[in-house]
Amino acid sequence: MKAPVCMDCWRRENLTFAQRLDPAFIKPGPKFRCAIHQAMVDADRPDSGGHATPQAA
Repeated sequence: MKAPVCMDCWRRENLTFAQRLDPAFIKPGPKFRCAIHQAMVDADRPDSGGHATPQAA
């Protein structure tokens, strides 16, 4: 069985800059992220307790 690959790392290593911006290459669904990318995503979520910027009232 193949080990899961971080989707953000894979995109950075295998797609050109233009392809990374193209919606055709952005696929929804279950995602695996490495510890570095998962920490970045968690920090951006306001409900995760990360250091995200506060939302305006």
